[in-house]
Amino acid sequence: MNKSTLLKTLLPDVALPIAVYYACRGFGVDEQVALLLGAAAALVRVLLVAAVRRRFNGLAALVCGGFAIGLLLAFLTGDPRFVLAKESILSGLLGLLLLGSCLVGRPLMYALMRRLTADDPQKPAEWDRLWGSAPEFRRLFRTLTLVWGVGLLAEAVIRIPLIYRLPLDVMTGLSTVLQLATFALLIGWSLLYRQRRMARAAQLR
Repeated sequence: MNKSTLLKTLLPDVALPIAVYYACRGFGVDEQVALLLGAAAALVRVLLVAAVRRRFNGLAALVCGGFAIGLLLAFLTGDPRFVLAKESILSGLLGLLLLGSCLVGRPLMYALMRRLTADDPQKPAEWDRLWGSAPEFRRLFRTLTLVWGVGLLAEAVIRIPLIYRLPLDVMTGLSTVLQLATFALLIGWSLLYRQRRMARAAQLR
């Protein structure tokens, strides 16, 4: 999955709830109800896409689970801000998982990207060989995993206080901006870092 494909996959799930929210607010719907309707619309979309494609992948499960958790907590506590806070909860958990994978076994970014090469029967074996014999290859994925883990944790830490200090009309849009900006920065840095590593490896040959 390249950068363009990833963004095309993420954008509808990110854009739909905010579009529904502000549309509802334009019709005079209460901000708390509008927030819940936006999350519900996004959850329905993920389920419909999975049903049409007859495939419920890990990304769809993560997005669906996030919206479901946010809605459940909002209904149980009466605080709709949990719908926004669930983004930080998911980012924080994913960040911890990425960092933890660097301490136990192979880093998660390696496992995820290796899985994307599974269509080519020779690629997984080549990746396993490089992991065992090339220190630069291992360093590349450890660094990628560490930076993504720290970046996602930082986003979660920054977003949660803002959710409970700013009005919902402001934070609903700002939360999306923070999420997209974080992914854009991490993806851009990853591509640049990978290019530099490849150029350095070519010079050493």
